Amino acid sequence: MKIFGVECRVVDLSFKLHPGKEERRLEIRRFTYGAGEFMHDIDTMSHIGTHVECPSHYVDARYGKKGADLSKIPVEAFLGEAVLVDLSDKAAREPVTVKDLEDSGVQEGDIVLIGNSRFTGDDRPYISPEAARWLAETRVKMVGVDDSVHVEAPWNYESLDKMATHDNLLSNDIPLIERLTNLDKLRKRRFLFIGLPVNVEGLDAFPIRAIALEPLEEE
Repeated sequence: MKIFGVECRVVDLSFKLHPGKEERRLEIRRFTYGAGEFMHDIDTMSHIGTHVECPSHYVDARYGKKGADLSKIPVEAFLGEAVLVDLSDKAAREPVTVKDLEDSGVQEGDIVLIGNSRFTGDDRPYISPEAARWLAETRVKMVGVDDSVHVEAPWNYESLDKMATHDNLLSNDIPLIERLTNLDKLRKRRFLFIGLPVNVEGLDAFPIRAIALEPLEEE
């Protein structure tokens, strides 16, 4: 497709969801409205499929104060120039380090997508606390991961005070995307990313339709 005269390749980075078949609750019920057109009731969770988490998901529980919900995050935070941190050469259970981020060219204002490892389950690489702190200090715009990387060190999911990635990012108003997919389909290190949630007051998270736009003018 063309955007402002530039031919771009579109890569869908979000999972397709199947009502009634997901691990987390997702049900839809069709009904007629008005002249007989169809609408749907939706019964689901804020964390399902490819979704973005905002500060209120963590800050409220960890620190007992109000973190920003979806409606309080500027829409500009959910789109912009993105960079891929490719973990295809990472060993099992190896941490994502500051050097990995620096070598990938991560800089202030970037949307940072991390993934493409060869592992699943407990063998996945994980974002080290040092890398999470560096991302916050570098003032990236947003961070996303696919299912091949742990957001937290594997042993740090059971206590809020040990969740270094959630703490460093969400406490600094940096949204966190989980369950991206198709990062292996990207051809470029840098691209335009768009992942917009609904604008609903009070929500801590919501599914997004995440896409990458890769300019083709150099190909």
